Amino acid sequence: MIEKLSFIQKILLTILSAYLLWTIPSAWLQYPDSGYYLGTATTMLDTFRYWFNFQPNLQYYPGTSIVISVPLFLAGENFWVLQGFMGVISLLGIWGVARYFSVAKYGVVGFFAPFFVICSGIVMIHFYALISDTLFLSITIAALLCWRHYDQSGHKGFLLACCALVAFSSLVRLQGLFFCGALGLALLIHVYQYNKDTLTLSVFKMLVIGGAVCLPFVLWTLRNYLAHTPDTFNMANGYFFGLKGLSIYAKGLPGNASSEVVEAAWQFPLYRTSMFVGGLFESWYGGVSTLNRHIITVTMLLLIGVGVRPWAKRANKLELLYVGFSLVFISKDILLNKNLHIVYRYWIPMLPFIVIMLGFGIKTIASMKALKGLKKPAQYSAITIVCVLMLLSLPNLAKIHGQKDKLQNEQDLITRLSEFAHQELPLDAVIATVDWGVLPYVLQRRSIPLLNDPDNKQSIARMLKYRTEYLVTYDKFGRMSEPAEYMVEQNPQAFTQLFQATSSSSENNLIIRLYKVDLNALNQN
Repeated sequence: MIEKLSFIQKILLTILSAYLLWTIPSAWLQYPDSGYYLGTATTMLDTFRYWFNFQPNLQYYPGTSIVISVPLFLAGENFWVLQGFMGVISLLGIWGVARYFSVAKYGVVGFFAPFFVICSGIVMIHFYALISDTLFLSITIAALLCWRHYDQSGHKGFLLACCALVAFSSLVRLQGLFFCGALGLALLIHVYQYNKDTLTLSVFKMLVIGGAVCLPFVLWTLRNYLAHTPDTFNMANGYFFGLKGLSIYAKGLPGNASSEVVEAAWQFPLYRTSMFVGGLFESWYGGVSTLNRHIITVTMLLLIGVGVRPWAKRANKLELLYVGFSLVFISKDILLNKNLHIVYRYWIPMLPFIVIMLGFGIKTIASMKALKGLKKPAQYSAITIVCVLMLLSLPNLAKIHGQKDKLQNEQDLITRLSEFAHQELPLDAVIATVDWGVLPYVLQRRSIPLLNDPDNKQSIARMLKYRTEYLVTYDKFGRMSEPAEYMVEQNPQAFTQLFQATSSSSENNLIIRLYKVDLNALNQN
């Protein structure tokens, strides 16, 4: 059966869990998609429809909104409860990592794994956020634990629990499809290994189970394909049906400006690899120069390469296939994209496995026979270096707590905007916004996300198409707000400022503005 946690791990994880629950922030605007998921969950509870922003939700799969609807139903819109709920789910994922990569099976590498995950800056930024990343990590780790129980005991209850979790994971993130595929293939391999006497019947049963696991994803993707409009951005529709939707929304993302330094297309994969792998190290240690990031990238790739084999020897079929499919997908993204933008939070579900590979890479090199009499000093040195790195990354735990004033300032800004909109704007107003999550939820009016095209031609065409009467800019979302403010400057006769709110913090000087739009004047230009 699955080994228990070591006593020291239990003590340390308990202390960290208590600390993290104590630091639940009072403000909630950690990420713009939080408003999207929360707004969808609210609409589900109020109308029993999966809608957001007064239209069917075709953008995000429903799993995260379903989870958020539980505390929303029980306690209403209480962000301490909402973020505490998501924080507990994140903590369960960390405890699951500790249980899955047990010290008894993985040694000292397994001991450090949960602490490097929890001390990652990437994890801590999204630890309490009402979005899918840490939720997906917790679900996938729970499913892997169930599979291990099933693989070791043959108990069908664990298999059913694993299937349910895997099926639900595909309604949380697109990457859940890789988990579905991995489970189906793992089941077939399992049957071939243990049920050769009834192979045909067993294969048929496993194909039925595998099909049932994939069914939620298939049905939801088909629903979105049939209901698709050109203005809908949906990752699955884009991958499977070539429906690009708001493809221009992704243009001008942070990092693209620095693409000018890339002299040839073949250099993009090198820079993206450096940003991806070097950025993973930075999530524990902090910012480094470009040269140091390149050096760190080569070092980490070497360690990961050395650590793959000892990780694979301990991994079960489902883990091997799931991680393999996921890393192939990530590698494709790194190698084929012709920009320098990396979405760092997409790393979170793979983080525990990368940590394990890195750990085994360090352990393998420190234990090489060629070191001879230096083997013990090398091993102690490696453990010392790992402990130092973990100590250097511990301040990441305080990131959310340290941002409390910043988050509260942001909360005050949008509260003032919400009050103004409630008093001054008609309920049927159509508003152009610079994000498609927080502002639409706060305004409670039909909101049209702007595009970040530099010359604003497509944004203006979009505003005219939907007859938008107001525009809201918020420089928290700089990549979208800057082009919008430039549009206002270029067309002063078309925009009249009605509202402005500025944050009270000099360190976090944010401004929200609301404009009345003269569509006739805008159209003339």
